[in-house]
Amino acid sequence: MKINHTLIIGLIALTISCGKGKKEIEQEKSQIELRQKEKERIHLEKIEVGKSKLKIDLMNEVDRLKKLLEQEKNNLIQINKFQLGRSSSIKEKQLAKQNKKIRQLTSYIQKLEKEISLTNLRETFDFQNSPEGVINYLFESAKNRDFSKLRNLCDPYGENDIDTRKICLLEMQPTEIQNQFVQEFENGRIIGESKMKSAIAEIEIAIGASSNRLEKIKLVNRMNKWYIESL
Repeated sequence: MKINHTLIIGLIALTISCGKGKKEIEQEKSQIELRQKEKERIHLEKIEVGKSKLKIDLMNEVDRLKKLLEQEKNNLIQINKFQLGRSSSIKEKQLAKQNKKIRQLTSYIQKLEKEISLTNLRETFDFQNSPEGVINYLFESAKNRDFSKLRNLCDPYGENDIDTRKICLLEMQPTEIQNQFVQEFENGRIIGESKMKSAIAEIEIAIGASSNRLEKIKLVNRMNKWYIESL
């Protein structure tokens, strides 16, 4: 019987073209899973670094404020001393003002210390699935004066700037600072389309009491969730 070599070659080619073997598919699947696990491992390590950065920054701020608090307490002692020519009503006003300053500092220190204890606690939300969702949440939080979720919106790797850090810590800020945020963002709106480049999104927004001041916010994607990085 004469062998048809052309037919055999054709059958081999057909067999190869039918797809990858089961073993090869399993190997590729295993490699994909390993890459994903490695990506998640690196992500978690960077989050730990971010937590350490935040904790150190907060502790340094607490130390600074405690020194300032001691100065203000010493100022209170000086105000309480006798001063020639000062009326009792002026003294009372000075004491009231200084005591208010001390209470505010004490409250702020306590809130920062509480935040230090919460640095290991992080949450993510559905609105972080898109950069626009995060920006719209900033506007919404200003309108509702609800700052409870803002602490979760800074880059978990700790690579955000100082301005965005202030936003993330807004819940513990004095009322005056919170009022400034509300005034800036409650009438905010997104201008045009966001510009995407790799894991970075840049969005232009209009803010201010009359929504007439333009600013750009950069956001970063970390494992499919968006965080504010710079403002």
